[in-house]
Amino acid sequence: MTAFPILLLAVVAGLWYLSTKIMKVTVDALSSPRERMEPRTHAPADQDMRGPLRQAADWAFEHGFEEDVMFDFRIADRDQTLFCKTWKSAAEKTYLVFYSGLGRHFLELVTIYDDKTGVTTTNAPDAHTLPTVPGAFVQSFPGLTPDQLLDMHHTGRATLERRTGLEPQDRPEETADLIAAALERQARYVMSIPGWQWKGLWWITVRKRQMIGRDVGWQLDRFGVHEPPEGLQ
Repeated sequence: MTAFPILLLAVVAGLWYLSTKIMKVTVDALSSPRERMEPRTHAPADQDMRGPLRQAADWAFEHGFEEDVMFDFRIADRDQTLFCKTWKSAAEKTYLVFYSGLGRHFLELVTIYDDKTGVTTTNAPDAHTLPTVPGAFVQSFPGLTPDQLLDMHHTGRATLERRTGLEPQDRPEETADLIAAALERQARYVMSIPGWQWKGLWWITVRKRQMIGRDVGWQLDRFGVHEPPEGLQ
């Protein structure tokens, strides 16, 4: 029995050490995204991915999204990459993003309001592995279908617009540049948090689970941005 606390401490220390390595690799990748983004003209020949990708493409076409960019994002080496494909809706001023890696596939919808504010709605459970930049409102709803994600995205957008008066922008930048700028901004923000290298274990094991299902309204409440008084809405 006396050996158990020592064993537990060793396991926790090992996980903590591993989490610091994960944090460094992740933040390093986010800090230099442009050199890690390799444009593609064709999707990978991964049969497990082709079905979900085709479903995403069909849904995008049915909902007025047009094909945009496609690229691989190298995380640590060429054996660790994410495949990304985007579509854009001019009417919605919204991007649809499909990404695939390590045998998993996810979707997200992104609407930009200004250089610091946006709403992202995703079915990825790991969306909150790192703290997001203030103003970048990320809603994570694992398991939702594209239609359900769109409904939740519309709700999140309406809440933000109602409480702040902001309107979505049709950005002139290339999508790849917008993605790179957002990743760089998140890396700078994470590195500005005191002791960020040592907080990875908490972020990975606890915080990201706590943030699942937290919608834009809940996040705005945390910033003290509440519903306008009745009659001013």
